[in-house]
Amino acid sequence: MIRHVVIFKTKEDAPLLEFKKRIENLKNFIPEIKHIEVGVDIRYDKNPSDFCVITEVESLKELDIYAKHPKHLEVIEFIKPYVIERRVVDYNV
Repeated sequence: MIRHVVIFKTKEDAPLLEFKKRIENLKNFIPEIKHIEVGVDIRYDKNPSDFCVITEVESLKELDIYAKHPKHLEVIEFIKPYVIERRVVDYNV
């Protein structure tokens, strides 16, 4: 199992709840997704990122399918104009 974690810092006007809805909806279109969740920061830390995406797939091959899926690319295009910084960690579970 591969866990794919992406952390974003966004512009102030970013529609974070809409991001959450669209990203979590990907599980309805991409069968390789075993689990997906979006966490929107609660502003506890004084230097936070704004949201994170945690996705689990079975293998690197499935991660590649997810990454290139047209529905995933559509969501990326919606989010991209708001992104200031993006960090990724992929690891075996």
